[in-house]
Amino acid sequence: MARKREDFLQGVLETGQQPSSQYQNCKALVAAAEANPPVLSSLEAFSALISHDTGEPLAEYFRFALLGVGVGFAERNLSPRDEKHLEIIPPLLEEIRAVYDHLTAAEAPYDPDEFRFKAYDYGIHKAYYLDWRLYLSKELY
Repeated sequence: MARKREDFLQGVLETGQQPSSQYQNCKALVAAAEANPPVLSSLEAFSALISHDTGEPLAEYFRFALLGVGVGFAERNLSPRDEKHLEIIPPLLEEIRAVYDHLTAAEAPYDPDEFRFKAYDYGIHKAYYLDWRLYLSKELY
């Protein structure tokens, strides 16, 4: 887990590396997801997983990570209501929190839009890895 967190942290801290122009605007990510019913279904299932006492901007970064998971679930035909699938959510949120806590404790400068994009992208990555771990790897081997 520490290696994944380091990779995510490095991605957030890298300067000069911008997300592709397709995803430059985080609002475009949200609009695209809202037009996708399976993603909306995932977001409804995930809504209770963010603690109500989580402050901003961390809660917003959690929402972008969960949005990414929802997109990944929709693309990989994973159910957001299956307990085996939901097991990735708590570690994902812990990793996002750890990176955020590290950045704020170190008073490191970071771009909030870049953090949102990285959280979103990391959520997709986690969904794809879940699909690989639970299903595709067993089909191949």
